[in-house]
Amino acid sequence: NNNNNNNDGNDENRRREEQKKRHHLLSQGAEARVFSTTFLGKPCVVKQRFRKKYRHPVLDQKLTRSRLFAECRSLMKARILGVQAPTVLFVDKRSSSIFMERVEGKSLKEVLKSIAAEEDEEGEQKKEEEKTMPPRNATAEDATAAPSSSSPPLSSSAHRRAVKYGREIGLIVSKLHDGNITHGDLTTSNFLVHAQTDSIYVIDFGLSKTQIVGEEDIGVDLYVLERSLVSAHSREGARVWQECLRTWKETCGKSKEAFKRYEEVRARGRKRSMVG
Repeated sequence: NNNNNNNDGNDENRRREEQKKRHHLLSQGAEARVFSTTFLGKPCVVKQRFRKKYRHPVLDQKLTRSRLFAECRSLMKARILGVQAPTVLFVDKRSSSIFMERVEGKSLKEVLKSIAAEEDEEGEQKKEEEKTMPPRNATAEDATAAPSSSSPPLSSSAHRRAVKYGREIGLIVSKLHDGNITHGDLTTSNFLVHAQTDSIYVIDFGLSKTQIVGEEDIGVDLYVLERSLVSAHSREGARVWQECLRTWKETCGKSKEAFKRYEEVRARGRKRSMVG
């Protein structure tokens, strides 16, 4: 009997440990918590909006439910438009939760940082190799060559990846804007690079708009994306943004007028940063 009790206790402990592994907190923002768990035996992600105690309970419930359904609509509409975004599996109104497909991979933010680290490592290796090489006589070509910049150009492999990601993001944003959706938070944390296919997925439509989307909304979308790429990721982000903007301008039907508004938003943003 004692042995049976011990076995039952061990089985229960194992089940609890497995449940913890299946259901753990991934991140928490101002509006919601994101968990990793399973749905019908398949791995998924749950985004749960929590109550705001400073709001009146009735108002809080209405706002939470409205934003929950708005996010679901944006996700499903994005999928219909051909955008790679997580599939909505289930919506629980009681807990204000969206169960979504889990996209296996890393955020674009992490990927760009790893590319930068690889570039720096390659640069250090080249410097070490140059130190061991015998000195050569200077030529006229060396004298007229442009001085090297403090930020070395991307290597061919990093350049190809930056161009690829930029094109894919540009197409994603173009499809969203032509489909009358603005994301509202286009940062490198909200793009995932799929672990197997190396393709870009867009996530977190919590601030998205699908009704009365104007040129100002599109301009802000682009400006947020530019700042996220260029400010935080120097040369890698700048190359991704360059290709992204070029692709968006070529493919988005609203690009002509919306680009003018983006330039206005950008000018206002620069003015604010200068004034402080």
